[in-house]
Amino acid sequence: MLQPNDRAHLFESLRPPEGYSLDCGIGTTFTLDLLALLTAPLAFTTFDWADEDGHLARSPQALLATMQQYAERITIFCQTGKIAIPSNRNLLLYSFLEESVVEVNAPRAGGLFHPKIWLLRFIAPEHPPQYRFLCLSRNFTFDHCWDTILRLDGQVVEDGKEFVANRPLSDFIRALPTLAHHPPLSNRIQTQIDLLGSELRRVEFERPPGFDQLLFHPLGLQGSSTPPIDGHIDRLLVVSPFVSQNRLQKLSKLGKNNILISRPEQLDQIPAPALGGFAQLFHVSPAANLNDEADHDPADAAPAPLAGLHAKLYVADSGQKARIWTGSANATDAAFERNVEFLVELLGSKQQFGIDSLLAFQDKEVTFRSLLESYIPLEEPVLDENPLADLANWAEVQLLQLHLSATVLPIEEPDQYCLQLQFEAVELPEFPAEIQVKCYPMTRRDLATLLDAQPASTIDFKPLTCQAITSFFAFEIWTSDSQQKLSSFMLNVPLIGVPAKRRQQILRSLLQDKNQVLKLLMFLLSDNKAEVRELLDSFGIDSITSASGLNASNGGSPSLFPLFEAMVRALDRNPMKLDQIARLVEDLRQLPEEEQVLPDNFVAIWQPIYTARQKLNVTVQRVRS
Repeated sequence: MLQPNDRAHLFESLRPPEGYSLDCGIGTTFTLDLLALLTAPLAFTTFDWADEDGHLARSPQALLATMQQYAERITIFCQTGKIAIPSNRNLLLYSFLEESVVEVNAPRAGGLFHPKIWLLRFIAPEHPPQYRFLCLSRNFTFDHCWDTILRLDGQVVEDGKEFVANRPLSDFIRALPTLAHHPPLSNRIQTQIDLLGSELRRVEFERPPGFDQLLFHPLGLQGSSTPPIDGHIDRLLVVSPFVSQNRLQKLSKLGKNNILISRPEQLDQIPAPALGGFAQLFHVSPAANLNDEADHDPADAAPAPLAGLHAKLYVADSGQKARIWTGSANATDAAFERNVEFLVELLGSKQQFGIDSLLAFQDKEVTFRSLLESYIPLEEPVLDENPLADLANWAEVQLLQLHLSATVLPIEEPDQYCLQLQFEAVELPEFPAEIQVKCYPMTRRDLATLLDAQPASTIDFKPLTCQAITSFFAFEIWTSDSQQKLSSFMLNVPLIGVPAKRRQQILRSLLQDKNQVLKLLMFLLSDNKAEVRELLDSFGIDSITSASGLNASNGGSPSLFPLFEAMVRALDRNPMKLDQIARLVEDLRQLPEEEQVLPDNFVAIWQPIYTARQKLNVTVQRVRS
């Protein structure tokens, strides 16, 4: 357990069981990287989207294909103001995520929304739904720290039996809409939450091998105030990247000969007497970084090293048993008293899962213990003083209290718009002279505006094209001399007055010619890597993850017969694929005639196939009724 060579990646853990497909899924995170969310649906497909070098697909058509299929099946809840500003690549693709990102706040004063879980519902014909629950210590970003992930798979039992142990997880899922920064949630999200929350109580999760008991511990919500780390504890191991003096003193009193593993810069801030309740102190050695190419930014060609501790883990020896808590909660008062967090508790044998087992050395093998170095407390703690950072944090708090919304307004220029940002406050807060705050729509950084120069309750950003309209607004806090950026974040605000043609215009910008539309259709129709390669070969494309268009060196329009065969196959095996294509075709056909990008003669072969699909759907509905 938890040995360096026993590696798992979030991308792999999201992949559906064989024969199943994703029906819907909920994720929670403190911070969110939109690129990570954009690439996550690649995991839900039935084949590996990595290229020969192990990088995720970079093709905009591949990302667009998965967005077409899965954007309305997943929802991510993140702390308000913790969405990272993306780079300038693929900005238009992020518009498909606007309805999938919900910003939330902890209900307790001073608390943060900090849980890191995934709950996925998979379906297959003539089989009961399968569930997967992931409890992580990492955020949904491309950070590369030492983290933990717990995966639980289960199946809905058909006899109506409810599992009492699942109620805390079910209640946690049901409570998410009450935390929304901009309530109410869409009908789509609320319906999915209602389904997951209800069905969860009838899911029989498989415990990890060797464990006898499994308990879910949500923290920071109504009715979840009981401390999860209590009861009979002989000895306690605490693994936490962030710590606070008071919480460490409380934890150290639970057992004897306790052990603490944290980051050295965190331990430097704790007075030596407060660390006295731990018999041993460790930190991860700087030499413990591991190169790992999986799970990182697909646009980054360099391998990403694992560096720094981010795992949160508590292991207690309790008689002949071992109790393990894993999840999002740091060893801080904020985590256990104010934040929304999630921990899972596992109970197993001390011999197999106890502290000594976890920290054992093994000859000629790299173990978790071999990556650790002893820490010696400082005589005087280091004070973490950063006045500018404190000012930036104050400014962030003020901005989050404005309750922003945005309205799209027409302007005199043809096909151009004004994006008006509105806030409820009578006027903007007066920022300290040492800092300045800039704001802009995510798609148009060149329109950045200084907020302290805006006395009105609205800010106009113009001109914008239809496809540049966005609900994501970026905020950057700089020193007054513009020499140092102190912090930055994005907010996903309610968007009013969106032009009906916006979706079509975005597609038109992403699909610049008929070849690219053909490539998107191939991705939507393929079931595995062999099929997509076969289709690509038939049209002269040499790489699945290539971002280039089709090879038209043979002149004229390519034959659509391979595409016709693929659609017939989809009609027989997976008719829902045709529903995704139907939506794409409908959007593209609404473009002006001079901007049409559907392949020549495509409608002629598409129409009879989709007519057959519609008749099949009617037949299925009659049988069910």
